Amino acid sequence: MSVAVSERDLRVPDAETPARCPHCGRPFRSERLRALHLGESHPERCSADERAAYETAREAEADDLFVYHLKVVGALVGLYAFFVFSYMAVAAVQAPG
Repeated sequence: MSVAVSERDLRVPDAETPARCPHCGRPFRSERLRALHLGESHPERCSADERAAYETAREAEADDLFVYHLKVVGALVGLYAFFVFSYMAVAAVQAPG
């Protein structure tokens, strides 16, 4: 999948030391992002070390995504519980008798 990316989207702040792709020269904010790029965009050119770094970064990304999903589900459950208890409190106050 090839996506056109403008030069503005590729800028990395000067204070950061970007990792660069050895094949296309694209800058990245971290080695993990570079490893993911190499595995996705240049799989045929990856060395064994780069492939291992890609697999490690991919597993870490999956773990981070799983934790994010747990947080979202927890927030939704909390929000749902808040609305249920609020409805129960309002209904109890407005109940006749």
